[in-house]
Amino acid sequence: MNVVRMDGSGQWLGVDWGAIGLVFVVGLVATVVIVGCYALGTRLLAVGAPDVEVPDGGDPEGPAAIVRPRRQPRPALATVGAALCYAVGIAATLYGIYLVIPAFHR
Repeated sequence: MNVVRMDGSGQWLGVDWGAIGLVFVVGLVATVVIVGCYALGTRLLAVGAPDVEVPDGGDPEGPAAIVRPRRQPRPALATVGAALCYAVGIAATLYGIYLVIPAFHR
């Protein structure tokens, strides 16, 4: 019969719970950063987009909606910022694939 003890090593039932907690926290932070970068990049691409004017209680997709043309072109800084945000997401995805597939480690 095996007896499981808590001896201060951070293990219980043969599991290192500190390592599991660390993986959880790192995964959560990485998810928030990647999704945040994607959302920020998408928002930066929307800078200067046409405005949709809708009467009160109207449907933005309905016939009463008026789409005003773009007032000015999107600033170059917003476009570059969006590209950098997307690059962060792409780099993180590729790095994750690299870590998961062992053939890349040889």
